[in-house]
Amino acid sequence: MTRKILAFIFVLSFVGFLPAAAAASTLTTAQTSAIVGLLEAFNVAQAIVDQVERILTSAAAPAAVAAAGAPDPVAATSTPPVPHVPVIGSLYPSSSVGYDLSFNTRDYPVMPFGFAVVGVTGGKAYVESARLASEFSWARLAASVRPTLYMNLNAPYGSTATDAHLSSPKTCGVLFFAATSSAGAYPEPTVCAAYNYGFNAAADAFAYATKNSVSSPFWWLDIEEANSWSDNVAVNDATIQGAIDYLNAQGIRVGLYSVPSMWRNIAGASFTPTQAIGGSAVPIPNWFPVGIMTQVSAINSCLTAAGFTNGSPVWIVQYEANSTAVDQNIAC
Repeated sequence: MTRKILAFIFVLSFVGFLPAAAAASTLTTAQTSAIVGLLEAFNVAQAIVDQVERILTSAAAPAAVAAAGAPDPVAATSTPPVPHVPVIGSLYPSSSVGYDLSFNTRDYPVMPFGFAVVGVTGGKAYVESARLASEFSWARLAASVRPTLYMNLNAPYGSTATDAHLSSPKTCGVLFFAATSSAGAYPEPTVCAAYNYGFNAAADAFAYATKNSVSSPFWWLDIEEANSWSDNVAVNDATIQGAIDYLNAQGIRVGLYSVPSMWRNIAGASFTPTQAIGGSAVPIPNWFPVGIMTQVSAINSCLTAAGFTNGSPVWIVQYEANSTAVDQNIAC
């Protein structure tokens, strides 16, 4: 589908349906600006952009005035919705199409394209992707911007939960508890050991990338239920934070790839990881995974979806428009 056709469909959806819904609109100023900006990114005629902006502005204003004078119907004990965070400082050209490549990618997409995210690991922590170097080199030629990277992560269970991976950088009095978790018959790691495991998993992936002359100022952490995680979310949270801290120490900013429901199950609803680059705290972007079936729906998610971690902008939305062997993505 060409950009012009996509833009035409997108414009029709707003021009055709928003007037009827104007009375019920609750769009914020930020959302209105985001929609207008996306239309401009698709080079939509200025007259149409102006018309859409007038519709959105006139629809939002009455709702805002009414809400200001109306009593709050929400109980004081209810949880406020997570706000949509605008995209600022993304490395990916807005509205561009990109692909993520991994150890099991079967066919490369048709080049050129907007951006690429290449897997360093082979599905789990401490497992190397043998295709990293070749995929990264190919993506540098095919994409309009330098490829970024991602690594898989999991809690410390199995053969990789060794003393070498659990004992530093933090000094832990105890590495394992006697109890076991949903990860099976393995000993349950302590929170301290889990932090060290995540820290060293990121160090292992970074070393492997460096050995293959692969680098990026931005990495994603792949957090999915397909890998082993503890029933104790504190263990999982420490693992994730440890990986972030190691990459931050290398001057690498980190984002999170997960399904919102998976993230809540793994990390808990209240966990907000932190990161700092050059001594300054920066937000952790989110990447929403596959499950969206059209590019138009992916763009809509860019405009409306709230990050699954507090204060996080959504930088990429993954979608599956056809049965290609690679995942397609839209940059928000």
